[in-house]
Amino acid sequence: MLPFANLSGDQDQQYLSDGITEDIITELARFRSLLVIARNSSFQFRHPALDIAEVHRKLGVRYLVEGSIRKLGDRIRITTQLIDAATGTHLWAQRYDRALDDIFAWQDEVAALIASMAEGQAEADSASRTRRKPPADWDAYDNYLQGRAHFHRYELDESEPLFARCVELDSTFAQGHAFLAQALVGRFWYDNDPRTLQKAWDSARTALALDRSDGVCHQSMGLVLTHMRQHSDAGVHFEQARSLNPLDVNIAGDYASWLNYGGRAETALNVLETALLRDPLPPVWFWEVKGSSLFLLGRYAEAVGSYQKAGDQFFIHTFLAAAYAHLGETQKARAEVEEALTRKHDLTVRLISRLPFADQVDLELFTSGFRKAGFPA
Repeated sequence: MLPFANLSGDQDQQYLSDGITEDIITELARFRSLLVIARNSSFQFRHPALDIAEVHRKLGVRYLVEGSIRKLGDRIRITTQLIDAATGTHLWAQRYDRALDDIFAWQDEVAALIASMAEGQAEADSASRTRRKPPADWDAYDNYLQGRAHFHRYELDESEPLFARCVELDSTFAQGHAFLAQALVGRFWYDNDPRTLQKAWDSARTALALDRSDGVCHQSMGLVLTHMRQHSDAGVHFEQARSLNPLDVNIAGDYASWLNYGGRAETALNVLETALLRDPLPPVWFWEVKGSSLFLLGRYAEAVGSYQKAGDQFFIHTFLAAAYAHLGETQKARAEVEEALTRKHDLTVRLISRLPFADQVDLELFTSGFRKAGFPA
């Protein structure tokens, strides 16, 4: 599914078209007979002069969904069409004019229609059984979409207050609480404050209380429990998340991270490689998880290559420093230490060795790399 074009004439509304597109992708991924390309790969094809043949060749998909969104006051106009990627033939097209608070029913309807065209009405009929509970308030959903747009770019300072506002406006929206929990775990990486992790747990618990049939809610609890070092309970939630939505690449990435922390790096690497077949252009944090799998397996040069794709967070530079140190590349290791300290001035070996590994041998592999690289004790 390609990102819907924003025809509102306001670039600040881009999060709206992107967010609605992503929600439909999520709904389509719930149909187990469909292999749905994840957001991060499909969103690479945003340019207006789209070459259908190129998308077909690069993503290997049979069908493409494209469309546009225009927000007009308290109403929204959406056009969407289904295309045979191999031939460029238009199979189905529709235009919707809806009130903003009717958008959730529309998303469900579109997902069911697309699935029906692609794989048959019998599978599409299961949509109502797997549909998550939508928010009741448009403004809550608007804050949720904005928060999610920032979250995908790993802009935690911007995403967290938006998720907080979302659940303030609609306390019954489970995914709002789930994403707030994930944003708080991200903040915990920076502040190491147990109160932050407790807040994340509270949000994840609320999400599950509201909707235990949503894979993202279980993913969020699994992520929180991993960082609380409750690895066995975290695994229960990750397995449930994967059962509810086996094609969700983000769930696969966090599940692989849990496997890494639990001493199962080889299995984690297999999970990631399988996920990359569905999403060859994943979010940048995915490469950090893969880099850590390779690091734990002693494949330090490959770990460096993966970490280098993982963004510019302070902890990426710490992992790179450790990998270079184990490779004996002292100068490169020291350069990464300087980069990490520039982004977080209070970094010490003691601080960055609080990674929630269940096995002390795995933790020591990282810790010894931090020491060799030259981080302050």
